[in-house]
Amino acid sequence: MSRMIRNRIQALALAALLVLSSFLPGCSLADSITGTADHSAEEGVYRIYYMNLEGTALVQQEYKAVSEDFEGRLTELLTAFMNANSTKYRSALPDTVKINSTTTGISEIIVDFSAEYLSLDSISEILLRSALVSTLIQLRGVTSIRFTVDSQALMINDSEVGPMTDDTFIVPEGDSINSYRYETLVLYFPNADGSKLIQELRTIYYSTNVNTQRMAVEQLIQGPDNPNLITLTTPAVLINNISVDGDICTVDFSSEINNVPFADNPTGPETVLYAFANSIIDSCGDEEIEGVRFLIDGSMENRFRGQVNLDQTFERNAELIDTSGASVQKEGTVIDNKETSAAASADAAQSKTDEQHVMMEQEVTEASA
Repeated sequence: MSRMIRNRIQALALAALLVLSSFLPGCSLADSITGTADHSAEEGVYRIYYMNLEGTALVQQEYKAVSEDFEGRLTELLTAFMNANSTKYRSALPDTVKINSTTTGISEIIVDFSAEYLSLDSISEILLRSALVSTLIQLRGVTSIRFTVDSQALMINDSEVGPMTDDTFIVPEGDSINSYRYETLVLYFPNADGSKLIQELRTIYYSTNVNTQRMAVEQLIQGPDNPNLITLTTPAVLINNISVDGDICTVDFSSEINNVPFADNPTGPETVLYAFANSIIDSCGDEEIEGVRFLIDGSMENRFRGQVNLDQTFERNAELIDTSGASVQKEGTVIDNKETSAAASADAAQSKTDEQHVMMEQEVTEASA
Protein backbone atom coordinates (compact mmCIF):
# COMPACT_ATOMS: atom_id res chain seq x y z
CA MET A 1 0.00 0.00 0.00
CA SER A 2 1.38 3.38 -0.97
CA ARG A 3 2.15 5.90 1.76
CA MET A 4 -0.05 9.03 1.59
CA ILE A 5 1.31 12.44 2.57
CA ARG A 6 -0.91 15.25 3.78
CA ASN A 7 0.39 18.77 3.35
CA ARG A 8 -1.48 21.71 4.76
CA ILE A 9 -0.76 24.68 2.51
CA GLN A 10 -1.47 28.10 3.89
CA ALA A 11 -1.28 31.04 1.51
CA LEU A 12 0.65 33.27 3.90
CA ALA A 13 3.17 30.60 4.83
CA LEU A 14 4.01 29.54 1.29
CA ALA A 15 5.99 32.65 0.45
CA ALA A 16 8.30 31.95 3.37
CA LEU A 17 8.57 28.29 2.41
CA LEU A 18 9.81 29.24 -1.04
CA VAL A 19 12.80 31.02 0.46
CA LEU A 20 13.50 28.23 2.94
CA SER A 21 12.68 25.30 0.68
CA SER A 22 16.29 24.44 -0.07
CA PHE A 23 17.03 24.18 3.67
CA LEU A 24 13.97 22.29 4.87
CA PRO A 25 13.97 18.49 4.78
CA GLY A 26 11.30 17.23 2.36
CA CYS A 27 9.12 14.17 2.79
CA SER A 28 9.82 11.74 -0.03
CA LEU A 29 7.20 9.74 -1.91
CA ALA A 30 7.34 6.14 -2.98
CA ASP A 31 10.40 5.14 -4.98
CA SER A 32 8.38 5.27 -8.19
CA ILE A 33 8.12 9.06 -7.79
CA THR A 34 11.15 10.22 -5.86
CA GLY A 35 14.49 10.96 -7.43
CA THR A 36 17.03 13.70 -7.80
CA ALA A 37 16.19 14.25 -11.45
CA ASP A 38 12.86 15.35 -12.87
CA HIS A 39 11.96 13.85 -16.22
CA SER A 40 9.12 16.32 -16.80
CA ALA A 41 11.10 19.53 -16.45
CA GLU A 42 14.58 19.96 -17.87
CA GLU A 43 17.05 20.82 -15.11
CA GLY A 44 14.23 21.79 -12.76
CA VAL A 45 12.76 24.43 -15.06
CA TYR A 46 8.97 24.40 -14.99
CA ARG A 47 6.19 26.34 -16.71
CA ILE A 48 3.88 28.15 -14.31
CA TYR A 49 0.50 28.96 -15.83
CA TYR A 50 -1.15 32.28 -15.00
CA MET A 51 -4.20 34.16 -16.25
CA ASN A 52 -4.04 37.24 -18.45
CA LEU A 53 -5.34 40.49 -16.95
CA GLU A 54 -8.57 40.22 -18.94
CA GLY A 55 -9.29 36.81 -17.40
CA THR A 56 -9.84 35.20 -20.79
CA ALA A 57 -6.75 33.08 -21.44
CA LEU A 58 -3.68 31.55 -19.84
CA VAL A 59 -0.07 32.64 -20.14
CA GLN A 60 3.00 30.70 -19.06
CA GLN A 61 6.23 31.75 -17.41
CA GLU A 62 9.34 29.70 -16.78
CA TYR A 63 10.31 28.98 -13.19
CA LYS A 64 13.57 27.51 -11.94
CA ALA A 65 13.06 25.27 -8.92
CA VAL A 66 15.51 25.41 -6.01
CA SER A 67 14.51 22.27 -4.12
CA GLU A 68 15.82 18.86 -5.09
CA ASP A 69 13.05 16.73 -3.54
CA PHE A 70 9.46 16.26 -4.66
CA GLU A 71 7.78 17.94 -1.70
CA GLY A 72 9.99 21.00 -1.95
CA ARG A 73 9.27 21.40 -5.64
CA LEU A 74 5.53 20.95 -5.12
CA THR A 75 5.62 23.71 -2.53
CA GLU A 76 7.62 25.96 -4.84
CA LEU A 77 5.28 25.46 -7.79
CA LEU A 78 2.22 26.18 -5.66
CA THR A 79 3.84 29.29 -4.22
CA ALA A 80 4.77 30.59 -7.66
CA PHE A 81 1.31 29.68 -8.93
CA MET A 82 -0.42 31.76 -6.27
CA ASN A 83 1.94 34.75 -6.52
CA ALA A 84 2.23 36.12 -10.04
CA ASN A 85 4.17 39.25 -9.01
CA SER A 86 3.54 40.86 -12.40
CA THR A 87 1.63 43.76 -13.89
CA LYS A 88 1.06 41.84 -17.13
CA TYR A 89 -0.68 38.73 -15.79
CA ARG A 90 -2.19 37.45 -12.54
CA SER A 91 -2.63 34.26 -10.62
CA ALA A 92 -5.45 32.02 -11.82
CA LEU A 93 -6.31 31.49 -8.14
CA PRO A 94 -8.64 34.32 -7.03
CA ASP A 95 -7.96 35.99 -3.69
CA THR A 96 -11.28 34.67 -2.39
CA VAL A 97 -10.36 31.02 -2.96
CA LYS A 98 -7.84 29.17 -0.80
CA ILE A 99 -6.05 25.89 -1.30
CA ASN A 100 -6.86 24.04 1.90
CA SER A 101 -4.48 21.16 1.33
CA THR A 102 -2.83 18.81 -1.12
CA THR A 103 -2.67 15.03 -0.81
CA THR A 104 -0.07 13.18 -2.83
CA GLY A 105 -0.36 9.54 -3.81
CA ILE A 106 1.74 7.34 -6.05
CA SER A 107 0.87 9.20 -9.24
CA GLU A 108 -1.90 11.63 -8.31
CA ILE A 109 -2.16 14.93 -6.49
CA ILE A 110 -5.47 15.86 -4.87
CA VAL A 111 -5.99 19.60 -4.44
CA ASP A 112 -8.67 20.66 -1.96
CA PHE A 113 -10.17 24.13 -2.42
CA SER A 114 -12.11 26.22 0.06
CA ALA A 115 -15.89 26.52 -0.34
CA GLU A 116 -15.52 29.87 -2.16
CA TYR A 117 -14.42 27.88 -5.22
CA LEU A 118 -18.07 27.03 -5.87
CA SER A 119 -18.90 30.70 -6.34
CA LEU A 120 -16.52 31.18 -9.28
CA ASP A 121 -17.97 32.00 -12.68
CA SER A 122 -17.55 29.29 -15.28
CA ILE A 123 -14.63 30.89 -17.14
CA SER A 124 -12.62 31.58 -13.97
CA GLU A 125 -13.34 28.08 -12.72
CA ILE A 126 -12.19 26.27 -15.85
CA LEU A 127 -9.12 28.45 -16.29
CA LEU A 128 -8.12 27.85 -12.67
CA ARG A 129 -8.34 24.09 -13.07
CA SER A 130 -6.54 24.21 -16.40
CA ALA A 131 -3.71 26.36 -15.04
CA LEU A 132 -3.21 24.23 -11.95
CA VAL A 133 -3.29 20.92 -13.82
CA SER A 134 -0.88 22.20 -16.47
CA THR A 135 1.49 23.42 -13.74
CA LEU A 136 1.48 20.44 -11.37
CA ILE A 137 1.38 17.69 -14.00
CA GLN A 138 5.02 18.51 -14.81
CA LEU A 139 6.21 17.08 -11.50
CA ARG A 140 8.04 13.79 -11.71
CA GLY A 141 5.74 10.77 -11.51
CA VAL A 142 2.51 12.78 -11.46
CA THR A 143 0.05 11.59 -14.09
CA SER A 144 -3.21 13.09 -12.82
CA ILE A 145 -4.66 15.87 -10.69
CA ARG A 146 -7.95 15.56 -8.81
CA PHE A 147 -9.94 18.39 -7.21
CA THR A 148 -12.13 18.50 -4.13
CA VAL A 149 -13.93 21.32 -2.32
CA ASP A 150 -13.82 21.19 1.49
CA SER A 151 -12.90 17.50 1.17
CA GLN A 152 -15.93 16.75 -1.02
CA ALA A 153 -15.68 15.61 -4.65
CA LEU A 154 -15.89 18.47 -7.14
CA MET A 155 -19.20 18.26 -9.02
CA ILE A 156 -19.96 19.93 -12.36
CA ASN A 157 -23.46 19.62 -13.81
CA ASP A 158 -24.29 17.03 -11.12
CA SER A 159 -21.41 14.83 -12.30
CA GLU A 160 -18.20 14.22 -10.40
CA VAL A 161 -15.12 15.68 -12.04
CA GLY A 162 -12.61 12.86 -12.12
CA PRO A 163 -8.82 12.90 -12.36
CA MET A 164 -7.36 15.21 -14.97
CA THR A 165 -4.29 14.39 -17.03
CA ASP A 166 -1.88 16.26 -19.26
CA ASP A 167 -4.21 15.83 -22.25
CA THR A 168 -7.40 16.82 -20.46
CA PHE A 169 -6.74 20.47 -21.16
CA ILE A 170 -5.45 21.96 -24.37
CA VAL A 171 -4.22 25.24 -23.00
CA PRO A 172 -4.79 28.43 -24.97
CA GLU A 173 -1.98 30.94 -24.86
CA GLY A 174 -1.88 34.53 -26.04
CA ASP A 175 -5.16 35.01 -27.89
CA SER A 176 -8.17 35.92 -25.81
CA ILE A 177 -11.12 33.59 -25.72
CA ASN A 178 -14.54 35.08 -26.38
CA SER A 179 -16.58 32.72 -24.25
CA TYR A 180 -16.94 29.14 -23.15
CA ARG A 181 -19.76 26.67 -23.21
CA TYR A 182 -20.57 23.14 -22.21
CA GLU A 183 -21.61 20.88 -25.03
CA THR A 184 -22.65 17.26 -25.09
CA LEU A 185 -21.36 15.69 -28.27
CA VAL A 186 -23.36 12.81 -29.71
CA LEU A 187 -20.83 10.43 -31.23
CA TYR A 188 -21.37 7.16 -33.06
CA PHE A 189 -18.96 4.23 -33.33
CA PRO A 190 -19.44 0.80 -34.93
CA ASN A 191 -20.34 -2.21 -32.81
CA ALA A 192 -18.11 -5.30 -32.66
CA ASP A 193 -19.20 -6.71 -36.01
CA GLY A 194 -19.34 -3.32 -37.74
CA SER A 195 -23.00 -3.67 -38.70
CA LYS A 196 -24.51 -0.96 -36.47
CA LEU A 197 -23.56 2.33 -34.84
CA ILE A 198 -23.64 2.75 -31.05
CA GLN A 199 -24.01 6.14 -29.42
CA GLU A 200 -21.41 7.63 -27.06
CA LEU A 201 -21.99 10.94 -25.28
CA ARG A 202 -19.09 13.21 -24.33
CA THR A 203 -19.62 16.38 -22.36
CA ILE A 204 -16.86 18.88 -23.05
CA TYR A 205 -16.19 22.48 -22.11
CA TYR A 206 -14.60 24.49 -24.85
CA SER A 207 -14.06 27.89 -26.37
CA THR A 208 -16.53 29.14 -28.93
CA ASN A 209 -13.47 29.98 -31.02
CA VAL A 210 -13.64 26.30 -31.99
CA ASN A 211 -16.65 25.10 -33.95
CA THR A 212 -18.65 22.11 -32.74
CA GLN A 213 -18.17 20.23 -36.01
CA ARG A 214 -14.40 20.14 -35.54
CA MET A 215 -14.76 19.09 -31.92
CA ALA A 216 -17.02 16.19 -32.91
CA VAL A 217 -14.74 15.01 -35.72
CA GLU A 218 -11.62 15.18 -33.56
CA GLN A 219 -13.34 13.19 -30.82
CA LEU A 220 -14.32 10.58 -33.41
CA ILE A 221 -10.72 10.30 -34.62
CA GLN A 222 -9.62 9.87 -31.02
CA GLY A 223 -11.77 6.74 -30.87
CA PRO A 224 -14.42 5.25 -28.59
CA ASP A 225 -14.19 4.96 -24.82
CA ASN A 226 -16.17 1.74 -24.89
CA PRO A 227 -13.65 -1.06 -25.62
CA ASN A 228 -16.38 -3.07 -27.33
CA LEU A 229 -16.75 -0.47 -30.07
CA ILE A 230 -14.52 -0.03 -33.10
CA THR A 231 -12.36 2.91 -34.09
CA LEU A 232 -13.22 4.66 -37.33
CA THR A 233 -9.77 5.76 -38.46
CA THR A 234 -6.10 5.52 -37.71
CA PRO A 235 -4.77 8.20 -35.33
CA ALA A 236 -2.69 9.65 -38.18
CA VAL A 237 -5.75 11.21 -39.83
CA LEU A 238 -5.71 15.00 -39.97
CA ILE A 239 -8.53 17.47 -40.51
CA ASN A 240 -7.51 19.74 -43.36
CA ASN A 241 -10.60 21.91 -43.09
CA ILE A 242 -14.21 21.96 -41.90
CA SER A 243 -16.73 24.43 -43.29
CA VAL A 244 -20.47 24.97 -43.17
CA ASP A 245 -22.45 26.40 -46.07
CA GLY A 246 -26.13 26.72 -45.28
CA ASP A 247 -27.25 23.38 -43.88
CA ILE A 248 -24.34 21.39 -45.36
CA CYS A 249 -21.10 20.69 -43.50
CA THR A 250 -18.02 19.76 -45.54
CA VAL A 251 -15.13 17.88 -43.95
CA ASP A 252 -11.78 17.68 -45.71
CA PHE A 253 -9.57 14.84 -44.40
CA SER A 254 -5.96 13.99 -45.11
CA SER A 255 -5.28 10.93 -47.25
CA GLU A 256 -4.78 8.76 -44.16
CA ILE A 257 -8.57 8.56 -43.84
CA ASN A 258 -8.43 5.84 -46.52
CA ASN A 259 -6.39 3.57 -44.26
CA VAL A 260 -8.37 1.06 -42.19
CA PRO A 261 -7.51 1.23 -38.46
CA PHE A 262 -6.58 -2.45 -38.24
CA ALA A 263 -6.54 -5.60 -40.34
CA ASP A 264 -9.82 -7.51 -40.73
CA ASN A 265 -11.79 -4.42 -39.75
CA PRO A 266 -15.43 -5.48 -40.22
CA THR A 267 -16.82 -1.95 -40.61
CA GLY A 268 -17.79 -1.06 -44.15
CA PRO A 269 -16.53 2.27 -45.52
CA GLU A 270 -20.07 3.60 -45.96
CA THR A 271 -20.81 2.91 -42.29
CA VAL A 272 -17.67 4.87 -41.35
CA LEU A 273 -18.86 7.91 -43.30
CA TYR A 274 -22.32 7.70 -41.77
CA ALA A 275 -20.72 7.54 -38.31
CA PHE A 276 -19.12 10.92 -39.05
CA ALA A 277 -22.27 12.32 -40.66
CA ASN A 278 -24.64 11.19 -37.90
CA SER A 279 -22.26 12.48 -35.20
CA ILE A 280 -21.91 15.92 -36.80
CA ILE A 281 -25.64 16.31 -37.45
CA ASP A 282 -26.71 15.15 -33.98
CA SER A 283 -23.99 17.10 -32.15
CA CYS A 284 -24.82 20.32 -34.00
CA GLY A 285 -28.58 20.24 -33.64
CA ASP A 286 -28.87 23.97 -32.93
CA GLU A 287 -27.13 24.71 -36.25
CA GLU A 288 -29.67 22.68 -38.24
CA ILE A 289 -27.12 20.82 -40.33
CA GLU A 290 -28.96 18.48 -42.68
CA GLY A 291 -26.10 16.77 -44.50
CA VAL A 292 -22.35 16.22 -44.61
CA ARG A 293 -20.00 16.06 -47.59
CA PHE A 294 -16.48 14.64 -47.49
CA LEU A 295 -13.25 15.54 -49.29
CA ILE A 296 -9.85 13.87 -49.22
CA ASP A 297 -7.03 16.37 -49.60
CA GLY A 298 -9.49 18.79 -51.16
CA SER A 299 -10.88 16.36 -53.72
CA MET A 300 -14.00 14.20 -54.03
CA GLU A 301 -12.77 12.35 -57.11
CA ASN A 302 -11.30 9.32 -55.35
CA ARG A 303 -13.59 6.73 -53.81
CA PHE A 304 -13.42 6.44 -50.04
CA ARG A 305 -11.38 3.34 -49.25
CA GLY A 306 -11.78 2.34 -52.85
CA GLN A 307 -15.54 1.83 -52.64
CA VAL A 308 -17.72 4.83 -51.77
CA ASN A 309 -18.31 7.72 -54.17
CA LEU A 310 -17.70 11.00 -52.32
CA ASP A 311 -19.61 13.16 -54.78
CA GLN A 312 -22.76 13.00 -52.68
CA THR A 313 -24.27 14.41 -49.51
CA PHE A 314 -24.61 12.09 -46.54
CA GLU A 315 -27.76 12.74 -44.55
CA ARG A 316 -28.54 11.29 -41.13
CA ASN A 317 -28.95 7.51 -41.36
CA ALA A 318 -31.17 6.38 -38.49
CA GLU A 319 -31.33 2.78 -39.74
CA LEU A 320 -27.67 2.23 -38.88
CA ILE A 321 -28.13 3.32 -35.25
CA ASP A 322 -28.58 0.52 -32.74
CA THR A 323 -30.90 2.08 -30.18
CA SER A 324 -30.72 -1.01 -27.98
CA GLY A 325 -27.00 -0.51 -27.39
CA ALA A 326 -26.17 1.24 -24.12
CA SER A 327 -24.56 4.62 -24.70
CA VAL A 328 -21.53 5.69 -22.72
CA GLN A 329 -21.25 9.19 -21.29
CA LYS A 330 -17.86 10.64 -20.52
CA GLU A 331 -17.12 13.92 -18.80
CA GLY A 332 -14.16 15.62 -20.41
CA THR A 333 -12.82 19.12 -20.73
CA VAL A 334 -11.22 20.89 -23.64
CA ILE A 335 -10.32 24.55 -23.53
CA ASP A 336 -9.10 25.58 -26.94
CA ASN A 337 -8.44 23.05 -29.64
CA LYS A 338 -5.15 23.73 -31.38
CA GLU A 339 -4.03 21.98 -34.56
CA THR A 340 -1.66 19.91 -32.45
CA SER A 341 -4.49 18.26 -30.54
CA ALA A 342 -4.76 15.36 -32.97
CA ALA A 343 -1.09 14.57 -32.56
CA ALA A 344 -1.36 14.85 -28.78
CA SER A 345 -3.95 12.08 -28.68
CA ALA A 346 -2.37 9.87 -31.35
CA ASP A 347 -0.63 7.52 -28.93
CA ALA A 348 -3.81 6.97 -26.94
CA ALA A 349 -5.83 6.38 -30.08
CA GLN A 350 -3.29 3.91 -31.42
CA SER A 351 -3.37 2.04 -28.12
CA LYS A 352 -7.17 1.76 -28.37
CA THR A 353 -6.85 0.47 -31.94
CA ASP A 354 -4.36 -2.21 -30.88
CA GLU A 355 -6.57 -3.27 -27.97
CA GLN A 356 -9.59 -3.58 -30.24
CA HIS A 357 -7.62 -5.68 -32.72
CA VAL A 358 -6.61 -8.08 -29.96
CA MET A 359 -10.22 -8.28 -28.74
CA MET A 360 -11.42 -9.04 -32.28
CA GLU A 361 -8.87 -11.84 -32.58
CA GLN A 362 -9.96 -13.27 -29.25
CA GLU A 363 -13.61 -13.23 -30.31
CA VAL A 364 -12.76 -15.06 -33.55
CA THR A 365 -10.74 -17.66 -31.62
CA GLU A 366 -13.58 -18.23 -29.13
CA ALA A 367 -16.11 -18.54 -31.95
CA SER A 368 -13.93 -21.10 -33.73
CA ALA A 369 -13.58 -23.10 -30.52
